[in-house]
Amino acid sequence: MGSFNKLMLFGFISIMVSCQSNTKSPESVIDKIAFEKISMEPSVLRTPNTFYSKLVANRAVLEFRGVTHFIFRGQGESGHDQIGMWTTPSDKADGIHWEVHIPSPIIPVSADPTAPDNQHILAPGVVVKGDSLFVYYMAKSAKPNPNYSICLSISTDGITFNKYASNPVLDLAIEPEVVFHNGLLYVFYQEQVEDYWEVYVATSKNGIDFNRAPKRKILGPSHTPGAFDEHSVATVRISKEGENFYMTYGACKKYIDYPESIGLARSTDLIHWEQYAHNPVFLRGDAGTWDERALWFPTVHEMQDQYVMWYEGGGSGLGLQTDEAHEASRKAREENYGGYMNTSFSQIGTAIFKGKFKDHWE
Repeated sequence: MGSFNKLMLFGFISIMVSCQSNTKSPESVIDKIAFEKISMEPSVLRTPNTFYSKLVANRAVLEFRGVTHFIFRGQGESGHDQIGMWTTPSDKADGIHWEVHIPSPIIPVSADPTAPDNQHILAPGVVVKGDSLFVYYMAKSAKPNPNYSICLSISTDGITFNKYASNPVLDLAIEPEVVFHNGLLYVFYQEQVEDYWEVYVATSKNGIDFNRAPKRKILGPSHTPGAFDEHSVATVRISKEGENFYMTYGACKKYIDYPESIGLARSTDLIHWEQYAHNPVFLRGDAGTWDERALWFPTVHEMQDQYVMWYEGGGSGLGLQTDEAHEASRKAREENYGGYMNTSFSQIGTAIFKGKFKDHWE
């Protein structure tokens, strides 16, 4: 059995053990929404000799034509962020095992020096529109600032992807999330205000021409001293349960893009959002762990009678046994992107919540 298959088997066993060890008696069950890790290790690791050997992050998950797609960002020796994909039949999907691992990026950076995505492609937001799979992504070019935008790639078979010829579809916007609802496609994106992020939404009928006027802000930091979302909010992901849409997002106490925790909000119209009274619903790991640093892109998907949440985490994972490990952990936890791509690396973790959000909302 290959090392990767061993890893996936270990992940599956970890779910079983974790679920058993976290079983509580009726008297001890709490009503608050809180996700629990299925393992103390990442579920998707950066892997040598792949296009995600340096980092693996920014995943999006959806079903298309009976297949569950796990779409993610990776960076390898090329130094470019690119988008990859794994798949498995939806009737077998458990959030851990993926039958098909496509070895090369499905959306690579462009070789065209004038293209908006010739440097990095990251943060995929995915949606099914008609008979096609739309992947919106954050693009970065090598040109001077501003060098970022949101671009689009389309697939009709769920395997091959073609970039929209007139990319980008949104300028001066990053970190897309996409929802198709009542004939409109909603793209959620971030804009910087002073030294923090706010989240806005634009709509489109065809998925290409977006209406941003008037500008519609849907989420921002609280600016409340000591609050979990005091300084900034980032990287939203949206799921649906019954009549409600639920948004999970990174919440930053100190820095613009360094979330220590994950918050939750709900809406019935995708415009007006109510934040969960008992936020946050998930916290970064302890000092010395692989996800001690920050948390991004909390993607929630209902699978096998539970909610599975994949998240990008970062940290040293070196423990605290040596002075070097202590210093690596301190940088990761206290400095903005401390040790990034040196002693701290992004990987993907998985957590679960058993129950329905609506039944635990107060």
